[in-house]
Amino acid sequence: MTAFRMCVIVLSVLTLSQLAGAAQISSNSVLVALLDSRYTETLLLHHIVPSRLGRTDWPAESTQHTTLSSEPLHLSNSDSTKLAGNAEVVRLDDVYRPDGIIHGINRLLIPKSVQQDFNNRRSLRAISAVKPEGAPEVDPRTNRLKKPAPVPAGSPPVLPIYYALAPGPSLAPAPAPGPGGPRHHFDGESQVKDFIHTLLHYGGYNEMADILVNLTNLATEMGKLVSEGYVLTVLAPNDEAMAKLTTDQLAEPGAPERIMYYHIIPEYQTEESMYNAVRRFGKIRYDTLHVPHKMLAQEADGSVKFGDDEETAYLFDPDIYIDGRISVQGIDGVLFPASEKTDSKKLEVAQSVDRGRTPLKSRRGKLLEVACQVLGTFGQDSRFYTCQ
Repeated sequence: MTAFRMCVIVLSVLTLSQLAGAAQISSNSVLVALLDSRYTETLLLHHIVPSRLGRTDWPAESTQHTTLSSEPLHLSNSDSTKLAGNAEVVRLDDVYRPDGIIHGINRLLIPKSVQQDFNNRRSLRAISAVKPEGAPEVDPRTNRLKKPAPVPAGSPPVLPIYYALAPGPSLAPAPAPGPGGPRHHFDGESQVKDFIHTLLHYGGYNEMADILVNLTNLATEMGKLVSEGYVLTVLAPNDEAMAKLTTDQLAEPGAPERIMYYHIIPEYQTEESMYNAVRRFGKIRYDTLHVPHKMLAQEADGSVKFGDDEETAYLFDPDIYIDGRISVQGIDGVLFPASEKTDSKKLEVAQSVDRGRTPLKSRRGKLLEVACQVLGTFGQDSRFYTCQ
């Protein structure tokens, strides 16, 4: 094994008598600011040369030597005074060992990159006050910004995600989605394609991919949302869960869209973040794109359970696809909002009552029946409708 030897150049340690005569270092000095900051590691690495340089090996002329930092160090010899950069070596071979040598210098060596970055951070221009600007105004008729304010790249959108959604089938047919937003920070279309391909290659989620691409235009809508800067978490039911859907549940216009919207959370959540949340807070209600319905999540059997007590689904395949903008979590059931389940139960009860209902025979009172018999003896019962 090759042994590594190095030369370490350190500040000379002052004795007590020297400290007594030396001026006290201000806590606001540049030296203290540099040592007690993110530059500490760079400063220390700049004092270490990965080669063995003793008293006899010190170069006579200015020579550039590499250090463990990103910048080199110039070593020279001037009038029998050995220099390391702009610092004088006051203790040669102070610590002499087979694996390295330590020399003492009279000042700290600061790389140029650290000096420039430190000066930029202390510049008045960097900390100057920002001219206040008014909040963006939203047109109440269109829910759009009147004058779009400049948004830095990568920042979240100003408007909530619900304002960016196309009108649902309950309002009007969804318009053909247009191109991405004006900022074009993210390629949402490519990201949606990637996660759909991941679903197909993962196996067991072909029905979900088919609904997103063929039965609805949700894949295109999701791509537009991601391009606008929004993030999404998709709770994807597996094929076994999708096979349990009945024809009546999918026959109503807009039913597939509503089901999928209820399984999309406008947040970026992973299996770890959701499990930690339910472990800490017990029950959490996530917003969904099926406004105003929320998705209930809670911890159960060491996993995350979605839905209420009547109809639930467990987190079955965690983190099928995660890219920082879209998260896909596989579940073992299809979930419905509580109101929709109540309406379907009322419809089933009404249908069962209609099927079991039999026509009732009209009953006449006893007094009316006796009166009709008396009229019948005189042949007058046919003249009265109630006696027929």
